[in-house]
Amino acid sequence: MKFVTVLVAFASLSLALRRNAPIIKREADSEEEVELMFLDAPAFVAPPSPITLPTTPKFQSVVKPLLSRIDQSQMSSWLIKLTQFPERHYKSQNGVAAAKWIQSTVQNLQVPKGAKLTVSLYKHSAFIQPSVIARYESATPNKLKGIVITGSHFDTAAFGGPQGPAGPNPAADDCASGSSAVFESLRVLTSSGFIPGRPIEFHWYAGEEFGLLGSQDIANAYAAKGVEVVSYLNLDQSGYIAPGSTPQIGIFVDYTTKAATTLLSATVAAYSGLPQIGNQKCGYICTDNAAWYNAGYNSALAFEGSNANAFPYNDKVRSDGRYLDTLDVVSMPHVAAFAKSTIGFIVELSLAGTSGSIPAPKPPATATTKPKKTSTKKKPKKTATKVKKNAVRTAVP
Repeated sequence: MKFVTVLVAFASLSLALRRNAPIIKREADSEEEVELMFLDAPAFVAPPSPITLPTTPKFQSVVKPLLSRIDQSQMSSWLIKLTQFPERHYKSQNGVAAAKWIQSTVQNLQVPKGAKLTVSLYKHSAFIQPSVIARYESATPNKLKGIVITGSHFDTAAFGGPQGPAGPNPAADDCASGSSAVFESLRVLTSSGFIPGRPIEFHWYAGEEFGLLGSQDIANAYAAKGVEVVSYLNLDQSGYIAPGSTPQIGIFVDYTTKAATTLLSATVAAYSGLPQIGNQKCGYICTDNAAWYNAGYNSALAFEGSNANAFPYNDKVRSDGRYLDTLDVVSMPHVAAFAKSTIGFIVELSLAGTSGSIPAPKPPATATTKPKKTSTKKKPKKTATKVKKNAVRTAVP
C-alpha cells in the first residue's frame, strides 16, 4: 500500500462514471504506474447486501470473550515465518510457495464440532501466484443470507532495490502484519468453538502491489456469480507506529462505503482498545478494499494510523539491497488491536439478524458417551448394582 499525492483527475473519478469504461486487465510495471492506476468497470455489478448493516455492536457478550484468546506470540511466529520467504512476488515461485504455506497453516487448524472450515488456492490466469481463500461456516445450513469477508494481501514489491520490483523484501509491515491479523482472527474463532451464523471468508491476495490484481479477479468473479456479500473488511499495513505518535487505527473513507465504514468505526471503538482517526483518504486505489468497492460491494479499510503516520518505506528496498520493511518496525500489540477489531466486525455481521440470544463462545463442545443401562444381577446373599459412569471426552481446543 502506498500513500502519495496523485493526479486529481484520477482521484476524483466516481464509480458511476467508471461503470461504462471498457474492461482492460492491466499490470503495473513501476511504482509510479501503480500510483496512477484506476480500476476499470467490472462486467457485472454485485448484488446488494442482503441485510442493512448495523451501526452499533449488538453481540458484545459473544465478541469480548473471543478477544481474550488472541495470542501475540502465535501471531508473531506466523508473521516471522511469512517474512522468511525471500520475497513473495506475484510472478515468482517464492510467491507461490508463500500461498501454499498460508493454505497449510489454515488446514492445520482444529475445527470444533458443528463447524466446517475449507481452504483453497484461487488461481489467476495472468500470473502464477494464487490467492488463498478460507471459508468458516456452520456445518448445519441456516436461513441467514450472504457471507462476510475479511482479507489482506501477502505479496511483496521491492521498488528501488538492485534486483528491481521482484527482488527480495521481507515486507513485514506491508503486508505480513495485516495477513497475520487476518489469520489470527480465524484461529481465534476456530479455537474458541465459535459457530458462525452466516459464513465468514478469510482472503489473502496475490498481486496487490502491482494493481490489486488478485482481489480484482476475485471480487469481479463473485459479482459475476451473484454472490451476496454483506461486507468486505480490508487490512493492509497494521503494525507500524510512527515515533512520537499515539497508537491509533485509521479509518478510510474513499473506495469504501458509508455503511461498512460506520460499522467499522463502531467495532474499533468497542473492541480494539485503541483510539481511531477517521476521514482518511488514499486518493487512489491504494489497496484491496477498492476492488470490492469497484465491484459494487460494501467495503471498509482499517489501517495502521493516519496517512501522515504511515510507514514510509513499505514497498521499498535501499539501492544497495538493504531492507527497510523489517520485523523491528512492527508492533505486535498494534497488530493484535487489528485482530480484535476484525473479530468484532466479522462476528457482528455473521450474527446480524439473529434473535440476539446467541450464547457467549465456549471451548469446543464436549462429547459425552451415553451411560450403560443399569444391570442388576442376583448373587448369593447380596444384590450388586453396577453403573458405569459417564465417560467424557473433551475436544482439543
